Amino acid sequence: MPRTRARTTARPTTDAPAVLIISAAMGAGHDGVAYELQRRLLARGAHAKVYDYLEMLPARMGPFYRGFYQQQLKHAPASYEWLYGKMDRGVIAPIAAYLGQMGKRKVRKIARDYDVVISTYPLACQATGALRRAGKLPIPAVGFLTDVDVHALWLHKGLDRNFTVWHGSAVEAIDRAGVPSHAVGPVLSDAFLSPATAAERAEGRALLGVDTDEHVVLLVGGSWGVGGIGTTARAIRDSGVGTPVVLCGRNEDLLKELDDEPGIIALGWTKDVRRLLAASDVLVHNAGGLSCLEGFAVGVPVIGYACLPGHGHRNSLAMKAAGVAADATSEVELTDEIRRLSRTEAGAAMIARARAMFLADPTDELLELAEFPVTLSQRLVRRAATRRLVVRAGAVAAGVPLSVTALSFGVAQASVHGVGVANSSQAVYVAALVDHDQVADTRVVQALRSYAATVAVRHADNAPTPTDVQALVASGVTVVGADTGVKSRNPRTLKNTMSNAAQAVAYTPGVRPKVVCLKAPGIVEWTVARDHGVQLTLTKVIVRNGQLPTSLHLGDVVVLDERGRTATQVENDLAALQALSTTERLPQLPLVDVFAADKS
Repeated sequence: MPRTRARTTARPTTDAPAVLIISAAMGAGHDGVAYELQRRLLARGAHAKVYDYLEMLPARMGPFYRGFYQQQLKHAPASYEWLYGKMDRGVIAPIAAYLGQMGKRKVRKIARDYDVVISTYPLACQATGALRRAGKLPIPAVGFLTDVDVHALWLHKGLDRNFTVWHGSAVEAIDRAGVPSHAVGPVLSDAFLSPATAAERAEGRALLGVDTDEHVVLLVGGSWGVGGIGTTARAIRDSGVGTPVVLCGRNEDLLKELDDEPGIIALGWTKDVRRLLAASDVLVHNAGGLSCLEGFAVGVPVIGYACLPGHGHRNSLAMKAAGVAADATSEVELTDEIRRLSRTEAGAAMIARARAMFLADPTDELLELAEFPVTLSQRLVRRAATRRLVVRAGAVAAGVPLSVTALSFGVAQASVHGVGVANSSQAVYVAALVDHDQVADTRVVQALRSYAATVAVRHADNAPTPTDVQALVASGVTVVGADTGVKSRNPRTLKNTMSNAAQAVAYTPGVRPKVVCLKAPGIVEWTVARDHGVQLTLTKVIVRNGQLPTSLHLGDVVVLDERGRTATQVENDLAALQALSTTERLPQLPLVDVFAADKS
């Protein structure tokens, strides 16, 4: 049950978990995720409320900030591009982060009524992270990066974890802030959970009044309808690649400008976005926001062009790097990209990659955090870890075997705090380290399935991607994470290693992260595992180059390092291991079963 504490007036006095969601009315993207999370949580019986962070800023700074931002994009876009970059990695980044935390006093007051807080706006991440790190926020704090591009204002070391819409964003967030992060994919309403049907396409085209064979290019500029969309629409029309349909959002001036333009269909604010996307052959954006994610879901190739400075430009490039969208730098390149992607195999392939971003529903994870929150702030955890390191150093001086001490301490702490430490002895448990190329080989996948081997995924070059993980699970192969197997004295490196290992299996909805340790974990790894609900098991045997041990024992966890080996070699290694198990009359099970069998 959630902890009980003094309530104010924001939350009903019930036992239902309470989730505080902090967003900001800065375009539709942040609010879109926030209110969809609220809808899902309410449907599960939780209490959830959305607050606008800009309204929490002192001295009515929120409206001023919103208005200044709009005018800067409209009249001085180059200055915003410069400012956005400097706030990310430049000299004013610390100042921007500090100013972004000015609403934390109001956040702290409101958060008293909740069990967990999630922020879908970067400045809110700064405020909740700062409070959490200072020990002034007793509930878990989560950041939801609604952008594919990762900006410093999204990141704070005090956050308990980050959700992202793309795997690469999670990796960068871990590298830059050291906070456990994993991709859940875009969070959209039920209207966008499935690809468009032929019937919807016909309805949308009837709504627009376009012929069946006519190519339709949907242009979006966010809810504000800013940027040179009119110029882009005319260029598309004049090139003859398709009929431009412009979503003007709430920009009445743009709607009036284009309403009488021949060959251009201009629409104001509408809730018919799904049908319009279904009717379209290509989506052209300039902001990299919510409309792009909706396009991914419905099944429309996405192209960025003449993007807004700062987040718009960088999001477009990030989506291109992810292979889920294109980016054009000139009118000629734009029309070429439309021809390349409109009703073509290349467009279909891009749609498939974009659909693969939809991984999981974060609702379960938020509810779990609300039910079993981390009661210590990260600052206090760090202090406790420091004290333990001092004790460990004293043990070194006294000549105590530290490897045994660390392991005993870790298991004891795990038992107290509920970390699943798997130590079953009912069989020999088998896993295989494979790479991205091997996952694409049907022979390798078939061998893994046939010989009851779990795939262990390491965070490394050419490692299996989130899409690979999903495909393996769908084909009946179990998956766990794996650490690097490399020892380090750097606590941050150790923390990142454990976070990356847990992230490798975070793409399986509703599954608690399971990690096989290729080396004995120390205090840092156990602390991270404890705080983030990671289940651990220790490797007993690591097989490289097919060199099997001479004997096996009940409870052995065997990891075959098959990376870089051919399908035939993988098949032979698995067959040889099974033959050895059979000779010694030992049952052989997938490594994931060691967690199911464990009762700790």
